[in-house]
Amino acid sequence: MDNQNNWYPISLIGKLKKSPQRLILQGCPIVVYKGKSGWVVQKDSCPHRNYPLSAGKVINNELRCKYHGWRFDDKGFTTEIPGLKSHYKGKCAVLTTYSSHEHNGLLWVCLKPGTPFQLAAKPLPDRKIYSYRTTIKGDTADILENFLDPMHTSFLHDGLIRKSTKVNKTIAEIRAIKNGVQVKYTEESHQSGIIGSVFGRFITHSYGILSKGNIIDLEFYSKKGLEMTNRFIIVPTKPGENYFFSQITANNRWVPSWLKIGMLTPFFYMALQQDKKAVELLSANKKQVELDPLQSTYLDIMRRYIDRMLNGEAFNVTEKDIELYL
Repeated sequence: MDNQNNWYPISLIGKLKKSPQRLILQGCPIVVYKGKSGWVVQKDSCPHRNYPLSAGKVINNELRCKYHGWRFDDKGFTTEIPGLKSHYKGKCAVLTTYSSHEHNGLLWVCLKPGTPFQLAAKPLPDRKIYSYRTTIKGDTADILENFLDPMHTSFLHDGLIRKSTKVNKTIAEIRAIKNGVQVKYTEESHQSGIIGSVFGRFITHSYGILSKGNIIDLEFYSKKGLEMTNRFIIVPTKPGENYFFSQITANNRWVPSWLKIGMLTPFFYMALQQDKKAVELLSANKKQVELDPLQSTYLDIMRRYIDRMLNGEAFNVTEKDIELYL
């Protein structure tokens, strides 16, 4: 169950156009364009005959429908109906206008008009943010679990993040936090694989954090403090499809952050493509086979909390420490 009170990013600011652009959020087609006072997000359907407004034009900061020329301002009021003798000004908003907000280089939208902007996740570090967006086909819960699951990294990413032939004990400390759940992984310096060799040897522990609004934060610490964060935001668009946002930050310790990110980006991208393919194969297979009840163990740490969050339930975190062998 997707909560329309949630704020979700829909695009990188740098990828938006001043002209109308159609996007999908939680099954709702929306149109985004640059208005007089900033980005405007409205329902992508002209209230006259349901023609897609994203096929129209922006005229004097107002959105004009291509079908009959009706025009709307950034509040959803009709400002022109061609063919009428006198100038027309609607007395009430007839086009739904959604709440929107720029934050960390992304345009965020809430489908419940008038909802103040607020994120459940803690703020990202005050560093340069490197952002990326793609689309992943699959179930939202499966995608969230994939990016929070350490157990697959030795196999799906064998040799890249960890090696399946080199297993080390890791302690996972599961704790409740405000608006979510976090898992602290210790003894992370034993990571194998290319990424582990380049970056992981400095890491003493890391966190996998799930917050309301489908926000995942992976935080990596050395003895000197926070080294790198990778935020993933999974945005439901339509059934079986999600926008995937990644926002990476790194400190300037040892080498400049841009160089550090530049060195790791090809490997991160390779891992992302492996994850994306795995989730899409999983999704396709679920459509073709008769589904049996899932067989889970205590190693599947996050799935219960993901399901509760997506169902609008409380996290009800069971705090405990467990041993993993990665």
